[in-house]
Amino acid sequence: MPITTAGTARLFRCRLEELGPLNDMVSAMFTTNQADFGKASPDYADKDYLKGWDARKADFAELVPTGVRRASDKDVTKTMAQVAKSLRDPLNFLDLRLTRAAKKGSLTASAADFGLGKVRSEITTRDMEGLDGALGHLLQLVQQPANLAALTAQGHTAADTKALTDARQQLGDFNTAQNTNQNAALELTEENIKAGNALWEYVVDVLGTGALMYKETNPKKAKTFSMATLLKRIRKENAGGGDVHPTPGVA
Repeated sequence: MPITTAGTARLFRCRLEELGPLNDMVSAMFTTNQADFGKASPDYADKDYLKGWDARKADFAELVPTGVRRASDKDVTKTMAQVAKSLRDPLNFLDLRLTRAAKKGSLTASAADFGLGKVRSEITTRDMEGLDGALGHLLQLVQQPANLAALTAQGHTAADTKALTDARQQLGDFNTAQNTNQNAALELTEENIKAGNALWEYVVDVLGTGALMYKETNPKKAKTFSMATLLKRIRKENAGGGDVHPTPGVA
């Protein structure tokens, strides 16, 4: 297929890091239904069609690693699991001590205002930025002299405070490293916009033909060639921390 979108104006209607996984899914759909595509047009049966597609995929992958976002999601899951494990006992003991100190009226705020519920909620939802903020708020209150004295009287130790500060530092270090890596890999440079545009031509060509080809004979199948449907699936799987796998036999 001749390159008709070689300019640097961005034409692909998805995030740069989503284009690789999207292409993989569309390529799998094309392979599954290649015989039908060949009937629609001899162009799709021509070996040069796939050869050109593979070449553009290789060019794009060299500039924009397709696993960047998915690897990041896996790392988020791993890091949050580590943080959650390290905080399990400190949070439970702090909860007990806050409750007892609050009953004695020795805290500067209510136990609920310390935000333990918020910390646990952010761990559950894997919101790293939210957890960082929640831990910051918790630590600020815990380290106020009056509160620290009240909690120490209930058994709180310097090691307990350190567990909270260490967890927050781990989140900060992770976010800094991830932001640096992703910014380097996913920057919209002139080169990767051109490569993305070139790959996008194949994606929209196959999706457009597939949707039209099955529109009357197999409407359900035609809907699987929807750009919105595929992007929704990619974003859902990314949010869950999993890899995006082409569905066998689905086009």
